[in-house]
Amino acid sequence: MAMNVSSSQVSTPPHQVIIVGGGPVGLSCSILLSLRNIPHILFERHPDTSIHPKACGINQRTTEIFRVMGIEEEVYQHAAPDTIAGRTAWYTGFGPHGRELYSRDAWGGGKYASEYASHSPSKYCIMPQIRLEPILKRRAVELNPHGIFYNTEVLDSSNDESEGVVRVIVQSRSNGEKREYVGQYAILADGGRMFTDKLGVRWSGEGELFDMVTAHFSSPLRSLHPDPRNFMTWFSNPSMGGSTRTGYLYQIGPWPSMREEDDEYVFACGRATDDPDSFDAETMVARLRRTLGIPDLPINMLTFSHWTVNALFAERWRVGRIFLVGDAAHRIPPWGALGMNTGIQDAQNLIWKLCLALEDPNKYDRLLDTYQTERLEVGKRVGLTSLENMRRHSNLIDTAIGISEKQTAQQNCAEVDAFFDPAHPDYAGKRAAMEMAARELDSEFKAPGYEVGWFYPSVDSGSERGKTHGGQQHPDGTLVYEFYRPSTIPGHHLPHVWVERDGKQCALRDLLTLKNLTLIVEHVIRVMDSRVSVVVVGADGWTDISGTWEQVRGVGASGGVLVRPDGIVAWRGLSSDVEAQVDRILCAKSEATRVNGAAYQGRI
Repeated sequence: MAMNVSSSQVSTPPHQVIIVGGGPVGLSCSILLSLRNIPHILFERHPDTSIHPKACGINQRTTEIFRVMGIEEEVYQHAAPDTIAGRTAWYTGFGPHGRELYSRDAWGGGKYASEYASHSPSKYCIMPQIRLEPILKRRAVELNPHGIFYNTEVLDSSNDESEGVVRVIVQSRSNGEKREYVGQYAILADGGRMFTDKLGVRWSGEGELFDMVTAHFSSPLRSLHPDPRNFMTWFSNPSMGGSTRTGYLYQIGPWPSMREEDDEYVFACGRATDDPDSFDAETMVARLRRTLGIPDLPINMLTFSHWTVNALFAERWRVGRIFLVGDAAHRIPPWGALGMNTGIQDAQNLIWKLCLALEDPNKYDRLLDTYQTERLEVGKRVGLTSLENMRRHSNLIDTAIGISEKQTAQQNCAEVDAFFDPAHPDYAGKRAAMEMAARELDSEFKAPGYEVGWFYPSVDSGSERGKTHGGQQHPDGTLVYEFYRPSTIPGHHLPHVWVERDGKQCALRDLLTLKNLTLIVEHVIRVMDSRVSVVVVGADGWTDISGTWEQVRGVGASGGVLVRPDGIVAWRGLSSDVEAQVDRILCAKSEATRVNGAAYQGRI
């Protein structure tokens, strides 16, 4: 129930959309709304952007969204350079007794570069959240200079059934003033801090699995790193019980500066048996030095935080006129860098649908239901995938070496010695096991099927997919994660194709609109439905530079591929049939249903 405020504190007029939370997902929602000229207001309880690094891997589906937002190039300017962004390795430590266990290319770097370049016009990049959020904030404020409020906490959010609106109570954290704001819809991007539970939405999955601590520090570590090409280093110290307990380390710039004295890092670990119950700055520094194996390493501790590993997803992502996005809908372990990416992709799915619903709430209300239908299964799968990635580090890497939390430190050290001793009878077997473990960890380090190959089965109303969805799915329903199979099967992303016209080259997806469906055809066609724009890839329009479109479009010369504003293929077939498909695709109520049906009361 909403809190009471005085009438003098009620804001007017109502806003079309209210966003709760100014992290990367909330700011992305704001930018995508502004680009569509949708009035909105955003509240963030903190005084400014995040001070803790948090997420850092940004996959190609997300950088495609940044491309739409107009910030893609700025993100690349401050992302990790290619020289370190595409490798990872496992070490027992860095000091005089530290040894490399294994190293490999990852995230589209090295030997995977050309493969990833074929997936998208945009790049996978490494950029910590503390560097990304200011870019998003600047863009959000540029587009909506009077609608972004920091240091303002939302105390309550509720559906008003009688008025068909959402009401939120906010409080300024600088002067304590409370006000009520009214909106047609609300987007909760508060990180799951409170409103998911307050709305009565249940969580499913696995929660509170174990505690972790993350430290953000600066140190002249680059020259001491055995191989500074590695963006991320995983430690498996036999005396500390193996991978997860030992921890992992990664660089976070700031870039483009390349001075070693500017270098900052993030270290995260689970609690080893002899760790304190709670770290302070002094014990955190000691733990870092112990893990790295460099007892006199200069460390400037900037921030550190304790957190709990969760793999949870909300059972409902829509409650009346309120929508859950990002961590308010799913809490995803960081192994695989899928959490923030999934949240920003939630925003992309939701905002174009809200744009239509705001024009005609009655006609397009059912379209808003598809946000939950489509994104809930993605969030669930991503959470379980990330959890499995976490467990594989110990189940695969530690097992290959012979390390176990159940063994003594002496036993574990003996197993590691055998791993490095060619004369030991177990050496060949351990090395072969490590090679196999590294390949199986493709699910985290080389997984374009998870990063860009996910799709929405519910969109495929014609059941074109068969059992394997164009090769992107195993017959048992699980995703093929090692490869991305471009396809125009409805529900899949529009494949990446370079096209050219009048000396101008661009990606085919750059020709999509923010609001309309886009019909891609070979020959000029007139479509009377104003909700459809037409793009010609053929003799009378854009030229398919490499012939890729002809290979993947899945229709003949008289056919068309209809694509949603979020880049998802909505339908393919004879282009002359497209107008009959639009209402179905947009879940639009027919005029007769709207006139004869009951008065619209909202979905409270």
